[in-house]
Amino acid sequence: MRRRLAVVTLGATVLIVVSFLVPLGLLVRRQAEDRALSRAESDGRAVATAIAVAASFAATPMDASAVLAVLGAFGSPPGIGVYLPDGSVVGQGEPNDPDVAVARQGTAFTARTPGGAAVLVPVLTSGSVLVVRADVPAEQLHQGVRSAWLVLGLLGGLLILVAIVAADRLGRSIVAPVASLRRATADLASGDLTARVTPAGPPEIEQVGRAFNDLAERLRGLLQAEREAAADISHGLRTPVAALRLQVESLTDRFIREPLLDDVTALEASIDEVIREARSRGDDGPDHCDLAAVVRDRTEFWGVLAGDQGRLLTVELPEACDAHLPAKDAVTVIDTLLENVFAHTTPPASIRVTLSPAGELAVEDGGAGFDRSSIDRGASGGRSTGLGLDIVRRITERSGGTLTVMRSGLGGARVVARLGPTTR
Repeated sequence: MRRRLAVVTLGATVLIVVSFLVPLGLLVRRQAEDRALSRAESDGRAVATAIAVAASFAATPMDASAVLAVLGAFGSPPGIGVYLPDGSVVGQGEPNDPDVAVARQGTAFTARTPGGAAVLVPVLTSGSVLVVRADVPAEQLHQGVRSAWLVLGLLGGLLILVAIVAADRLGRSIVAPVASLRRATADLASGDLTARVTPAGPPEIEQVGRAFNDLAERLRGLLQAEREAAADISHGLRTPVAALRLQVESLTDRFIREPLLDDVTALEASIDEVIREARSRGDDGPDHCDLAAVVRDRTEFWGVLAGDQGRLLTVELPEACDAHLPAKDAVTVIDTLLENVFAHTTPPASIRVTLSPAGELAVEDGGAGFDRSSIDRGASGGRSTGLGLDIVRRITERSGGTLTVMRSGLGGARVVARLGPTTR
């Protein structure tokens, strides 16, 4: 955009400079010609006047010697020729000049010649007509024109250079705020609710920047209110669920009580997960963490339960792995994946957790496995709400990654969470 604006401004400037300098250059040329012709006409008329005065006092018609005397009085100026009535020429000139024949009719005029121009002045004497011809060579006719054109060309180049600099500065003042607004819009669209711009540029673009900041702030407030509302609603469900648990626990028939207690437990876990998810997305904190450290800490925590159940828990981690997601989200991912293994497999099914330096977290088990559709919200093969893997999927997608379910080499399921861009 800045380049197009500079090209348009430069084109307009060149057009203006050309339309200004070309007529001015022609005017300079015309003034130089007028100046040279005026000087030649003045010299010719002065010689013609002197010849007329001399002829009025002479007893005989003007001859070549008398004309030479008059020209000598003027210092024999170059380019001056006097045509006598008999056709002879005193000074510079061609004898059979057709312009001289026209001037003998009594008309003074300026004629264009191949070598420049000539001023012809007739002199009326007693019974005859003499013609004074003053030549103006092309060098004199255009004297100083080239220098003037050179100055005008330099002036035009300077104006174009100034226009280029001004166009670039104008383009920067317009394009830079627009580019900043575009980047902030892309950041906001990708989920960065802290994206803001510094209003700058022309008044209209500055107003757009302020409007964008107001929109981003309003959107952030609405999303925060929505998350808080979801958390509050879920929190409000805890009381009736607790009452439901007390009623179920009071049942005497254990074949009815135990399945119902499992369902109540799953419902409580789902409510806690909704609250944790809503609150965690509303928190502001670092957007990256050492994923290896988080996985190491959480596998040590779950390793105690694995040991109690006789499960083999294998962990393969790099020294460090900087992942593009908050630590609390990383904890949610690894806890949810391990919780699913313990909930949906029977001991002593083994568990293997691996993390690549590129941020690819894989949790696999030796159980019966489950279908790829389990990551869809609300889908579950057991007595649960199916929200766990959906939460993991949304966390990985927010970080710029993906979630994949496949068959494990241990015989069960293998869940791979690619947690977005990482730096080693």
